[in-house]
Amino acid sequence: MLHRPRRLVFTVAALCLLAACTPTSPTPTPSPAPSYRCTPEAGGDEFDCTQAQHDEMIAKDKLYAEAEAVYRRYLAEDMRIARSGGVREPTEELLDAASGAFLESAIAEYRRNLKEQITIEGGEREVKSLTRLVGLSKGGSIVAIRSCVDATSIRVLKSGKYVGRGLVTQDDLYFGLIDSHLKIIGADGRELESCGLA
Repeated sequence: MLHRPRRLVFTVAALCLLAACTPTSPTPTPSPAPSYRCTPEAGGDEFDCTQAQHDEMIAKDKLYAEAEAVYRRYLAEDMRIARSGGVREPTEELLDAASGAFLESAIAEYRRNLKEQITIEGGEREVKSLTRLVGLSKGGSIVAIRSCVDATSIRVLKSGKYVGRGLVTQDDLYFGLIDSHLKIIGADGRELESCGLA
């Protein structure tokens, strides 16, 4: 009968026990690459995109949001001036929202209204739509939006006498960076029957 040395049996048993009790490190699974979802600048369905495309989309969205805020501030000041009958010099609010040829044209109109005693009363200018104008640039602008405004609830007066109602207008507004601030630097506009016909 063959006898194995006791030490060898214990050593083999200990090794087996050690192997069974030693935790094995799990096979690392590769972490998925970060995925991004982008929306086209002009609107539409989301799509998979790179981080660079996503960052560019976020920056453009911020520009459009700032452009809308600047436009709404300008519109509010324009209404205030129209109700008061005009101004000779630009107000701080106008200087904050507009520049260049656009500002000069607005001031010329305010001076003319002041001279001819044209004011408005009642109603509001209702912004019916604001649309991004992708890729449209003019005079160094970096972003552009199209607005449709219904001002038909407004009464126009000349020397205190009623002369007509406000209009429905569509304006393409161009925004540029002036002293690190986004301002309206140009616009193209036309009259419409209604904003639904834009």
